Amino acid sequence: MMMITGILLGCLAAVTAAPNQFGEKFQFNVTDIAWPSDEIKTQVFDKNEYIPVNNAIAGIKVWKGMMYLTVPRWKPGVPVTLGFIPAELIMRDIPPKLHAYPNWDMQTVGDCRAFQFVQSMEIDPKGRMWVLDTGRTETMTTEPKARCNPRLVILDLENNGAVLRSIPFPESVTPHNESYLNDIVLDSTDGGFAYISDTNDRDPGIIVFSLEKNRSWKVRHDSMKKQKEAEDFFIGEQRVIKGIPIDGIALSQLDANERFLYYCPLSSYHLYSVSTAGLKDEDISNIDPYIRDVGRKSSQTDGMIMSANGTLYFGLLADDAVALWDSQRDLSFTTGQRIIARDHVRMQWPDSFAIDDKGYLWCTTNALHNFMHNKIDPRQVNYRIVRAYIENLSYQYHENGTTPELPIIIAGAGDRLPMAIGTFIFFILAIALQ
Repeated sequence: MMMITGILLGCLAAVTAAPNQFGEKFQFNVTDIAWPSDEIKTQVFDKNEYIPVNNAIAGIKVWKGMMYLTVPRWKPGVPVTLGFIPAELIMRDIPPKLHAYPNWDMQTVGDCRAFQFVQSMEIDPKGRMWVLDTGRTETMTTEPKARCNPRLVILDLENNGAVLRSIPFPESVTPHNESYLNDIVLDSTDGGFAYISDTNDRDPGIIVFSLEKNRSWKVRHDSMKKQKEAEDFFIGEQRVIKGIPIDGIALSQLDANERFLYYCPLSSYHLYSVSTAGLKDEDISNIDPYIRDVGRKSSQTDGMIMSANGTLYFGLLADDAVALWDSQRDLSFTTGQRIIARDHVRMQWPDSFAIDDKGYLWCTTNALHNFMHNKIDPRQVNYRIVRAYIENLSYQYHENGTTPELPIIIAGAGDRLPMAIGTFIFFILAIALQ
């Protein structure tokens, strides 16, 4: 069961002076589930399909007062891989449970119409959620299971999570038994693009999906591979020895004359960028001229995100910290980056970031180093959600806060899946039923 000791009102320790520092909103010992019925709960427990310590919170996005979270199926016993909770507690000291999104049927393991493994998603300004489904489960075990083809699924949050599109990736782009769809950003220009980091150990790269062409391709470069010097580090007293290629990505602000996709392997001290002009060229033969080494960080990084005014926020794993770089004012990343929050308890493994429509920056910290080594103690806090007020929107908006013209997405034949009976009522009343 999920145990939450409550909301902490104090701010996390900050290293440099900042007008708005991170405050802790939620803390979880383990992730508890809002079961749709006692019958389903009994069936899940009888089959040992819910193992609380194997349910680690990773991805986060916020839309109109609802917080969407992912629980990747890194290990067995994860009944809900994409869910939601209210972004604010309704009743003090009564924490919300994770509700399946868009419904319970879409969480069925082995059903390729349902989600198998969701780690990241993004929500565009029209309320369309772009969800990555790797298709493989138990990826942190010795026997990962390639259940379904990797795909991109677009849900309509304004229509109860109806499926607008389900886009499978070809085997040549994402081999079903090797790919790992890690992170996603959206580019509304030139008909609409999605850029996706494929943390494929053998063949890492950036997957480019053109909405207008309904085609995808992969861009590869040596800078996207893991780097030996950064494969060994400590978080607290836990040593992490893990070689992980390209992981976190962030897209530069919309108003820039030229846009860049920033990225780094988790096993690297370097931040890199690639011009989107190179990514959008499906027939490009040499990506080298479009790539540059932006500079060196003090630690390894998992998640990152860019704001509408060009500020990059990123985690520093070995430092239990979050840093920023104002790419418009400080042209040098090396001298311009600065730590804005550090806490050796509450900031262990800053994983994913989100910026909501009220100007808040959200971050999940999930002590993933303990999860990797089977050291999750359900008697103590393991997962936290923190936020800071940054007075800015995400990279998907103009700096003045207006919304750009966005591509139209029409449901393709066979893409729309039936909603489970009662899903609409369940969604509307979900908070009240806590």
